[in-house]
Amino acid sequence: MYIDRAVIEVNGGCNYTCKMCPQTGPDGKTGARGKNWLKKLPLDKFEDIIKQLKPNVVNLDGSGEATLNRDLPMYIDVVKKYNAKAYVFSNGSKMQGSFMRDCVDAGLDFYRFSIIGYNEETYQQWMNSFNFNKVLENMFAMREYASDRCQVASYHLILNNDQIDYEKQKYLDMVCGGLVEIWKMHNWAGSYKSDRKGSKRTCGRPFSPDAVIRANGAVHPCCQVLGRDDEAVLGNVYDNTFRDIWYGKAYSDLRERHRSGDFPSFCKDCDFLIDDPEVLIYTNYAQSNKMNGASFSLSDFQGK
Repeated sequence: MYIDRAVIEVNGGCNYTCKMCPQTGPDGKTGARGKNWLKKLPLDKFEDIIKQLKPNVVNLDGSGEATLNRDLPMYIDVVKKYNAKAYVFSNGSKMQGSFMRDCVDAGLDFYRFSIIGYNEETYQQWMNSFNFNKVLENMFAMREYASDRCQVASYHLILNNDQIDYEKQKYLDMVCGGLVEIWKMHNWAGSYKSDRKGSKRTCGRPFSPDAVIRANGAVHPCCQVLGRDDEAVLGNVYDNTFRDIWYGKAYSDLRERHRSGDFPSFCKDCDFLIDDPEVLIYTNYAQSNKMNGASFSLSDFQGK
């Protein structure tokens, strides 16, 4: 078993109620994610998982907001102890001041601000927050402090596919340089309506050298099952080793269903199955495709 990237959720909850996100649902109130998924992963359990997996890269986020775990610098310390790279994808609202500096000083390698909306109005509409200017200030301050020690990037979604070029330019003007990803909107395994069209094929995730472990110990095939968390459990690292889960029946069945095209309930409506080569609108760094799963195909991983 070889694990390249481990997505280990150090906190399952979120301080945002984004319109498109199953953490809270489209009404901003009714969460599709149950309370049993909103835990904090204990530091000792986190280290046990790292020991098992020996990954090259650790994402400390999953589907929760990692910065709500105020011990985050200690978790980054553990990642660096095992010679892995530490990544965090975040809404960025808490990444400021001494907390930000402590995370960078602990050895954080990569931090990505999720900014959905290119002005105060669209940001408030989609992320249900008035933090637009604050988050931009946090991003610029982190870029300056991190310098060449930690890469600081931003992630954006197109809000209207009829004005892609316009929104792309608005985002690029907004962030004033840096590493940038701009994607079409996606739907978290069908929890949000998608207008992507095209034939279906495996996303490749069940075959990829990735591990996704939630804060309650559950193993998922990917982060896109957010909102269908209970359906998509392949095992739990509190009960079994990850190796046993990786080679176990649930994971094997999932891989076979992706080979045959008979996708399970938590996959069948996911728009990452749709063959849309233009889903990535813009990026200026090479790792984006692989890290978001859009470039995986069955042939990339068959037999591995």
